[in-house]
Amino acid sequence: MDKNWIEETFKTKKAIIGLVHMQPLPGDPYYDQEGGMQKVIDMARADVLALQEGGVDGLLFTNEFSTPYMAKVEFETVAAMAYVMGALRAEIKLPYGNDCISDDMASISLAAASGALFTRGVYHGTWATSSGFCDSNGGGAVRLKHNLGIDDFKLIHYLIPESAADVGGRDPIAIMKPTYFLNQPDGIAVAGMVAGQKVDVSTLKTCREAYPDAVLFAATGVKIDNVQDYLAVVDGAFVGTSFKKEGKFRNQIDGERVKAFMDKVKELRKIYD
Repeated sequence: MDKNWIEETFKTKKAIIGLVHMQPLPGDPYYDQEGGMQKVIDMARADVLALQEGGVDGLLFTNEFSTPYMAKVEFETVAAMAYVMGALRAEIKLPYGNDCISDDMASISLAAASGALFTRGVYHGTWATSSGFCDSNGGGAVRLKHNLGIDDFKLIHYLIPESAADVGGRDPIAIMKPTYFLNQPDGIAVAGMVAGQKVDVSTLKTCREAYPDAVLFAATGVKIDNVQDYLAVVDGAFVGTSFKKEGKFRNQIDGERVKAFMDKVKELRKIYD
């Protein structure tokens, strides 16, 4: 596994990737027909600019508010995400990824058009989730990105999908072993049960011990008051809710919260240099 891609991509150790949660899109139950796609673009733009000005190292675009989530996203969702990312392309100054939630093939397909460099998803196991069974297709995912000519596109594997459990009740760190050996994941992301829920640091430490050469991410629940604990173990973190106004999931990004968080991260990085 090549651990150098983090520094090569984000130009720093301990990369912080800010999440751009797109508003409901066409076809979603809560899509704002009156505001239309322009509202989606405007709100995404505001979040992108706040994250960039606050000093994050990268961005991840997601259809976070396409709730209730689908096991496979519809064509109009992928099209809308591509439209938003294309509309903002000239204003995006950082390395970025995209994530069509619960649909890894859609994320890879979108990346071939959007220019995204990475995604996070489920590439091993069968899982019981809050919206039904999730069956992975890691081999198909790698073949798809190869056939689309984006072999360098990074697939960050969830250790456990959000709001999910292994159908056989097996230890999640143990069942990652064959995938880690055979598929050589670009990274492992450890998440809480829902957005904004913190990850148990002991789980991250156990994962680090089991896979010492892995690129390890904390995927949810990283906040200014616990980031030091996480950065002592992980190579990077995805941060969404903590950056939002009042730290609330449905609010937009608060640039001052981002800056305060990143100022602390920059001080912590001095410890690891």
